[in-house]
Amino acid sequence: MAGAVAAGVDGSRESRAAADWAAREAVRREVPLRLVNCWGLASPLASLRAGAEPAGSLRLLGGVRLELLAGYPGLEIETESRTGGPVHALTEAAGAAELLVLGSRGLGQLTGFLLGSVSLPVVARAGRPVVVVRPEGNWTEASGLAVVVGVGRPDPEVLDFAFRAAAVRGLGLRAVRVTPREDGRPAPGELASVLRPLRDAYPDTRVAEEAVTGSPGQVLTEAAASAELVVVGRGGHRSGFGPRVGPVVHALLHHAPCPVAVVPPAEG
Repeated sequence: MAGAVAAGVDGSRESRAAADWAAREAVRREVPLRLVNCWGLASPLASLRAGAEPAGSLRLLGGVRLELLAGYPGLEIETESRTGGPVHALTEAAGAAELLVLGSRGLGQLTGFLLGSVSLPVVARAGRPVVVVRPEGNWTEASGLAVVVGVGRPDPEVLDFAFRAAAVRGLGLRAVRVTPREDGRPAPGELASVLRPLRDAYPDTRVAEEAVTGSPGQVLTEAAASAELVVVGRGGHRSGFGPRVGPVVHALLHHAPCPVAVVPPAEG
């Protein structure tokens, strides 16, 4: 069903945090939540996880669903048990949803079927935004936090996702454009011009603009310390090993204390 928020779950603490974040997001967006578990020998550490076979997968999904219904009564929650390769399964799950949510420990240590060998390929391949959440990070509603968006080349998908995320939370948006030092100073007025159509579309969203020079990964990671969510474009390239995410996404997934939303480019 298009319009759902999907979350990958594997029984780990990290994936449960992802499921809870996804439930909150589904409530905000007024859409269903879909819990997805992968099982089978193609799933890393499958023999060590609760959902390593069909019955275990269904028990796991049912248990997480009941836990979430206790906290979010009235939320429509679907469950989906998939077999085979987790990268393919989760990428497909993302394609059938508004966004996919995965759990992370940060510092590149993703767990269960959400190991880095799976999560990064999913982020790199997914045709929809993927949000990566760590359980100990800044992701509950708190005063003073904002949604931060890294503004690189003009990208309507990234900006629309960020403005909508700020709007449904009632938060301000901090739009940060980072120009590498070797490229010189940011062009005056360029950021304001890029943001103008989205400001018009979301007139109630407060926007703070910052155009700075420096390392994009470092600047956005520092901005994440006071953010509820950071939104960036996927960047990256295709190599002999398949799609790869860009260095800014790598830096944020490893070090940002808050959830990171990675938005793919428009198809075509």
